[in-house]
Amino acid sequence: MTAQRQTWLVSLDLPIEAPTPAEAVAQFWDYLRELGPDELPAFVSPVEDELAMQAYVGGEQHDLDPEDDD
Repeated sequence: MTAQRQTWLVSLDLPIEAPTPAEAVAQFWDYLRELGPDELPAFVSPVEDELAMQAYVGGEQHDLDPEDDD
């Protein structure tokens, strides 16, 4: 029996300083190639419940709450 398919929102947000939007996009793709899925968190949530967003790094769920680092 197969699981029912669901639509997910997957995003990656990187703050990038650049002189132009085009340069920011070029740097974004450079970071993706350089760091890859083992270092960059992707954020995933069901389309109908964006508040349920979870962070994944390297295919594994991670808690990225900075207050938990204490």
